[in-house]
Amino acid sequence: MENWSSPKCLVKLADFYADVQGTPESVSDADFMKRITETFWPTSCWCFVEEAFAIIAPGCAMRPHLTRALIVHPIEAMIAGGLEDENEVIGQGMACATKTNPYVEPTAEGKRWLCEQWPLLELLAIEVFRTKLGELTSR
Repeated sequence: MENWSSPKCLVKLADFYADVQGTPESVSDADFMKRITETFWPTSCWCFVEEAFAIIAPGCAMRPHLTRALIVHPIEAMIAGGLEDENEVIGQGMACATKTNPYVEPTAEGKRWLCEQWPLLELLAIEVFRTKLGELTSR
């Protein structure tokens, strides 16, 4: 988490991730999820997509069983930002890892997860996209 020096919420999350890596059993899944989602801050839809992927990627790498719950955040923002093609969801996450000047730069571990693991989750990402799109359009 070497590149997170501001804002304070990212610095705190970087410290939290470092602590969890050292003693994973010290934090419940519920607390883990809470700490991640408390880090989000308000911004535009597409900036939030980058922010959310940068924030959740290390968490997904550490606790893959929470990935489904975590990817909902950037996917909801993609839908709010106007994304209509479910086949573009994976590409959006990968772009966050390779963008030259990202809104929030993913950590090295986050970039690795986005480039290596995220593409393997295409069916899950499409399923979440469809579910969230259905929920958001039925309101």
